[in-house]
Amino acid sequence: MVSQEARDLLKQLVSEGVSPWLSAHDPEEFETSVRPPVLGVDFHNALAPPGSTLKLLRRTCDLLRPVFEATDGAVGHVSVPVSPLWADDAHSLRSAARALHGQLARPNVLVRIPATPAGLEALADCLAEGIGVHASMVFSAERYAEVLDAYVDGLERSLASGRSLGEALMVASFPVGVFDAEIESRLDELGVGPDDEVRGAAGLAVARAMYRLREQRLSGGWWRVLRANGAPQPRLLWTRGGTDVGALIGWNTALALSVDTLEEAARRPNLSGDTLLTREGEAKGALLALERLGIPSARVAAVLETAELSRLQHDWDLMTRSSGAAPASPGSGRSSGPGTGQP
Repeated sequence: MVSQEARDLLKQLVSEGVSPWLSAHDPEEFETSVRPPVLGVDFHNALAPPGSTLKLLRRTCDLLRPVFEATDGAVGHVSVPVSPLWADDAHSLRSAARALHGQLARPNVLVRIPATPAGLEALADCLAEGIGVHASMVFSAERYAEVLDAYVDGLERSLASGRSLGEALMVASFPVGVFDAEIESRLDELGVGPDDEVRGAAGLAVARAMYRLREQRLSGGWWRVLRANGAPQPRLLWTRGGTDVGALIGWNTALALSVDTLEEAARRPNLSGDTLLTREGEAKGALLALERLGIPSARVAAVLETAELSRLQHDWDLMTRSSGAAPASPGSGRSSGPGTGQP
């Protein structure tokens, strides 16, 4: 159950335009939380953890179906991963996404695809077919620009084929805590003092750059055409960010939290309004300060993309070995679906 203090914090987040996503470290913790009112009343979306069964995923989708329908698909989604072993194979990713989408047979499923070059190709193809997607492993504004390009490409093809654009929702996630931890480790190696202004500023700076980029893209004329045809706005999701829930507040964003993290954050709520809008100047300043120290954010992002993909592939391999299942071919439905790590 969720305490009243935690429930009040979630309501504050929603009032600020932040959609709460339920996350968990493992399927057991996730299954414990996948029940009303935690899911559907307190949390409006969910991130499936490693090893979640199809039965659990369908139940999760069904619990969120009422809020999905009540909001015309604005919230009520369940993000489910495909195998990261195919992160460099667009055809296999696309086939796995189709198979998983068909197996679950729920309109509120988002297929989670790593934002590698091949992943972006598969992402656009899925959107063109009306399959909602979650682009994970987005560590830089430059990569997010490519994600948005893929989103528009998929929408354009979907529109040309006569599909309803309302089916083509996209969420992109930035593991802000992972990025911050890497930067802090490098600052430690350089002997930068704990009170230096660059401390704790990197993840927020990248998030602000992504937010600004999205706002610029959504102000364009072609986006207005797509929006008029029912295209949903792409949403930014902050994952693995710790208990400082007030650090990343902006309209049409989302925040992933486990129940335990939520309860800890509720003991010291620190929401103080929007922290992202019109803050691109501060973002540029923070990233420039890091670059002067020899820590360019683009290089850090490239390192983290490689490391995070390796971690996801390792977790996937462990999951399939522990279950006794051999890696399946794309679309067979055995290991092409649930089972990767957190985005």
